[in-house]
Amino acid sequence: MRDKIYKALHNADGTLNRLTLAGLVSALLLLVQQISSLLGMDLTGQMAAVQDCINTALTILTIVGVVSVPKEEDNDDKK
Repeated sequence: MRDKIYKALHNADGTLNRLTLAGLVSALLLLVQQISSLLGMDLTGQMAAVQDCINTALTILTIVGVVSVPKEEDNDDKK
């Protein structure tokens, strides 16, 4: 199971997959928002600010080379 999670979060070259990571973070933020709603708290505005901070951190990690955007392979169907 640990191997499957590693493969889902990493590209073939070993860098983190930015799209998968961003989707996972968004889903976790949604979960936190839903749980807080069940407890009677409204975190809508705060969640947007947190998501903006996380997106900025992912952008910085992409620039540094820790996270990369997956490259599409050449495919004859796309031509």
